Amino acid sequence: MQYNRRSHFVLLVCVVALGVVSVFKMSSAARNEFDPTPQQDVIRLENRITQLEQRLYTIDTTVRNLEQQSRLAGASARGVGPEAVERLRLEVQALQQRLAEHECGLAKLDERTLTPAMRAARKKSGASGDPCRASFDTPLQLSDGRR
Repeated sequence: MQYNRRSHFVLLVCVVALGVVSVFKMSSAARNEFDPTPQQDVIRLENRITQLEQRLYTIDTTVRNLEQQSRLAGASARGVGPEAVERLRLEVQALQQRLAEHECGLAKLDERTLTPAMRAARKKSGASGDPCRASFDTPLQLSDGRR
């Protein structure tokens, strides 16, 4: 009988120990489940939110600048009519003509400054295909560009 009591006592101690261990594990699991996040994670999260806010502000500023630029470009493009475009085209053609006249004048002056021997060598090599150089002895006639 004493053996039976002893085994009951050991069994009771084991059950109580198992119960205490179970209760301790449950309470520690419950405590971890409801614990607030550590302070370090909150700081990281706050830094990340601040970075995102800064990026959104930058994107917003860029979009506003692009809208302003498109409004300004649209306003200036609307004021240009076909007459203005034609006038600009004619002015560009006049400038191109004046540039060609000046280039021809420079070629004539260059040809005039050559020695007769160099001029003969140029004609021999076939480099005298330029009509301005061929008529180097004619007077220069440049437009003055005034209207």
